[in-house]
Amino acid sequence: MSKFEIRKKTISGLLFLFAMFQMAHAQQVWISLYDGQQIKSLAVSSYSGTINAFQNSQKQFTIADGKSIYITLHEGKMLVNDINGPMGSFSTLSFQGDPEAMIRVKPADPLNEARNYEETVFISVVDGHIQIINQIDAELYIAGVIQAEVGLGKPQEFYKAKAIICRTYLYGHINRHQPEGFHLCDGTHCQAYKGKCSNEAVCSAADATKGIILVGSKDSIPILAAYHSNCGGETESAKNAWQTNMPYLVPVTDPYCATQPNATWEKTVSLDEWFQYIMKKGFKPDPSVLVDFDFQQERRIPDYAINDFKLQTKEIRNDLNLRSTFFSISVVGEQVLLKGRGYGHGVGLCQEGAMEMGRRGFKYGEIISFYYKYVNLVPVSDLRIKIPDFSTNTSIATSRR
Repeated sequence: MSKFEIRKKTISGLLFLFAMFQMAHAQQVWISLYDGQQIKSLAVSSYSGTINAFQNSQKQFTIADGKSIYITLHEGKMLVNDINGPMGSFSTLSFQGDPEAMIRVKPADPLNEARNYEETVFISVVDGHIQIINQIDAELYIAGVIQAEVGLGKPQEFYKAKAIICRTYLYGHINRHQPEGFHLCDGTHCQAYKGKCSNEAVCSAADATKGIILVGSKDSIPILAAYHSNCGGETESAKNAWQTNMPYLVPVTDPYCATQPNATWEKTVSLDEWFQYIMKKGFKPDPSVLVDFDFQQERRIPDYAINDFKLQTKEIRNDLNLRSTFFSISVVGEQVLLKGRGYGHGVGLCQEGAMEMGRRGFKYGEIISFYYKYVNLVPVSDLRIKIPDFSTNTSIATSRR
């Protein structure tokens, strides 16, 4: 069967083929760690195994198992010390361990949590602060993202669906930070990533879907694999949420999230506060016309309307810090009650709904095809995506093992 024919298959027809698929080459990605933290000092430890430190491919020192070194920014250089005293001054360092080694990083200024990383960690001085980058196999990165994004104890088929979504995001945004010398950051600007995957179920889900991403059925381009916490019973379209028409991000009636933790919420404001709020937004009351503040959303509606006045529900959500745009409004005495459904923008995969689908026995392909329409699962190697290569960057050169 040709690659073209594979791409033309439906999701359900591809599950067996992709379960057997293995990428021919391990793709390395560069991820900025503790991104935006303006780090001035940190500790680097060997959590297991022996770690070697290099500058411009030349070995500088070794960190023994269980030992630490301390890095402090001073006059544009990194001063390195261990418990015995100074070890040198460096502009760049790369840390590499044994195959099973873990490199433990803990920022001290500003203080942040310690995290364990695999493969190679680069540390250098950039724009007056210490920059930390993890060069790592893409599949190991994806496993770490799944664990950071959704945590432990979730259904295995949900983890597999999430792996494909996170991998699709990676390759769809692979050029996002190219001018800064890395592929993605580890924060909410990209995808959460807190280092090595430590859970067998999560790691195996990434491995079981290795190399698979989602593309549009017509253009074979990685989709915007949007997701959120809970849709409240109906997902939102990309057109309503972001004024962008994406055929695979359309409303879906979702019965699976209705009893989940973030399915419903409420907020009350005084009637006077509500009146003052909508006046600021341009509402002009007509004394001859009865004002009815009530508003019902049985299905998602983009605008809240009072007579001829309209206000986007997403604007109300942002202004009042609401959990979603999927809410109804009623006046109860001197209070305005906003009774809402769901948590998040509502576009794409509903995570709590997808988890419930996993608990009910749905396979990852069925979960994906329920929330994303007109998409195909394909090996990323088929797409010839141009991936920036930072390995020749001499300012943070690594040794060749």
